[in-house]
Amino acid sequence: MGRGLRARLQERLGQSRWLSELVGALLIVRYRLGFGGLDRRLCALLVACRRVSVPWHRRRLASELRPWLAVDRAAVLRTGRIARVHRQRGGDKATLTTSLLLKEPGPDGEKGVLYSSVEDNWARLLVHYDVRRFLTEYLLVGASSWSPTDYAVLAGFAGLTDDPLFIGVSNRADVVDYDVLRPVVRPVPIMACDWINPDLYAPKPRASREIDILMVANFLPFKRHWLLFRALRRMRRDLRVVLIGIKAPGRGEAELREEARAVGVPQDLEILTNASIEVVTAHQCNARISVILSRREGSCVAVTESFFAGTPVAMMRKAHVGSRAYINEHTGVLLTEHGIGGQLSAFLERSESFRPRQWALDHVTCVHSSERLNALLRTYCLGAGRPWTRDITPMCWRYVPSYATESDERDMKPALDRLRERHGVELERFVYQHVG
Repeated sequence: MGRGLRARLQERLGQSRWLSELVGALLIVRYRLGFGGLDRRLCALLVACRRVSVPWHRRRLASELRPWLAVDRAAVLRTGRIARVHRQRGGDKATLTTSLLLKEPGPDGEKGVLYSSVEDNWARLLVHYDVRRFLTEYLLVGASSWSPTDYAVLAGFAGLTDDPLFIGVSNRADVVDYDVLRPVVRPVPIMACDWINPDLYAPKPRASREIDILMVANFLPFKRHWLLFRALRRMRRDLRVVLIGIKAPGRGEAELREEARAVGVPQDLEILTNASIEVVTAHQCNARISVILSRREGSCVAVTESFFAGTPVAMMRKAHVGSRAYINEHTGVLLTEHGIGGQLSAFLERSESFRPRQWALDHVTCVHSSERLNALLRTYCLGAGRPWTRDITPMCWRYVPSYATESDERDMKPALDRLRERHGVELERFVYQHVG
C-alpha cells in the first residue's frame, strides 16, 4: 500500500464519528461498571468527553462528572492517572508560553487577568505552581488549541477557586460541549483566530499579486497537503504555488516534495520552512487565494490572517475547524474532495470578486475581541460582588498573544514583575516558533 493511500485510510479511520462515538460510549460503560480505581475510571470519563457528540451521551457525562467537580470531592481529579496527564502535558518546563498578563490585581479584592492559551500551559500551572493561591488574585482566561480540548486538564482546576476558568473556544460547537464541566469552565465565544490586528497587514493590489495559491500550514499530516497535491495535477502547470510551514517529525521539505512527485504535481512548488511572521504576512498579502484543507483542528489563525491580507480562503465543506464558520460569499469558498482541482481553478478565476478584508474589519478584529472579553469579565465580576475599576489591556494574536501597542507592553512590565515575585509565574517572551 502506498504511503499516501495508507495516510488517507488512517486519517479516515481516525476521523470516523461513529467509531469515536462507540469508543466514548464504551468508556462511559467502563466508568459505570467500576472497572479499575476511581482515578482511572474518571480519566476514562474525561477522555469520553472528547469522543462523544450525541446530546444524550453528553448529558450522561455531565451527570456523572458533576459530583466530582464539587469542592469536597474534586481533589481526586488531580491524582493518579489524571495527574499523569497533567505532568505529561505540563512537562518539566514551568515557564508559560503563549500567555499574556492583561490586568494586575487591584485593591478590595479586584482580580487581575492572565490570558494563557493552550492546554499545555494550563497543565504547567497545575504541576509547577501553587495555583490555588494564584487564583485567589487572578482570573484565568484561555484559548484551547484544538476542538475538542483536553478535558482532563481543565477538570484539574475543580475545587481550586470559586471562579470559573474563562476558556475561549476553538469551534462554535465547543460552547455547548463545555457544559459537561460547568461550573468549573465558562466558555468564551471568542476563538484564537478572532484576535488579529488588521493594521499589521498591507494587502497588495489584486492585479499585482504574484502568488496564485498559498498554503500556510505546519507539515503535520492533519493539514492534508496531499489533497492540494492531488488537486494540482489537474490545474495549470504555470501556477505559482507557495507552501509555508514548520517541519514536523518525519515531515519536512524533502518529504513534501517526495509526496508531490509521487502524486504527479506538475508545478514547481516553493516551500518555505520556519519563515518569520513578517515573511508569512508578506506572502499572505501577495497571494490570489489561500487554502486550508484540514478536516479537524482548532480555530486556524491562518484563515483570518488571510482575510486581513485581502486574500480569500478555500476550506473543506465538512471541516471541523473554527474559522470555517467565517467562509461566506465575501471571504472564500467551501470545497468537496471530489473534483477539487476544478473547484480551485474556478476559485482562482473569480478570486478578485471577494472582499475578505472588509468583512473581517466589520466582524473579527482584535479590537472587537478585546471589547467583548472585557465586557464579559466586567459583567461577571460585578455580578459576583467584586470591584472592576480598570479594564483589561487590549491584546492581539501576532503568531502568539501580544499587546496591541509597544506602550502597553512597557506599561505592563511592572505588573509582570510583581506576578513573578509574588507567585513565581514566568511568562515567556516570544520569538517566532510555528505557523498554521
